[in-house]
Amino acid sequence: MNTQKILSIFMIFAVLTGTMLALGCTEADNENDFVETEHDEETTIPLDEITNIEWQWSGLIETLPASHSVVPDPENYTITFSENGTYSIKADCNRGSGSYTLEDNKMTIAPGPITLAYCGPESLDSQYLSLLGNVTAVSMEDGKLVLETGENGDRMLFIKGEIVEQ
Repeated sequence: MNTQKILSIFMIFAVLTGTMLALGCTEADNENDFVETEHDEETTIPLDEITNIEWQWSGLIETLPASHSVVPDPENYTITFSENGTYSIKADCNRGSGSYTLEDNKMTIAPGPITLAYCGPESLDSQYLSLLGNVTAVSMEDGKLVLETGENGDRMLFIKGEIVEQ
């Protein structure tokens, strides 16, 4: 294994470890710190609306600083939720799985085993995995799956891919 691959694996592990530590240590001090938008309404998301579909990450809306970025190859960053509380992901050249919880519109995604291949300098795999580790809520908007991350109300946008047979 060359040094660049080892460093990449180390960086991915460091990001995942930091994300898990942050999840255990963060707490919103004030509900007014969240950006108020119409998608903040607490709405129960039926499992059958999100399960057994390969969702493709198509964009990211960040609030601080305000920006909207488009994912160049959505088919390389997918997540499929199963009805039994597990998920499988594709993060560019890596594959993984884990468990999730969904109550009303509140969601948490727990990391699980994942391959740690180096996908190249243009890959968004580290960002994708970090964002998934910070998911706090889920909603549906215009047929798109929206996963809210962190305390700022950043939003990951997903488009429908293939229907997955269980």
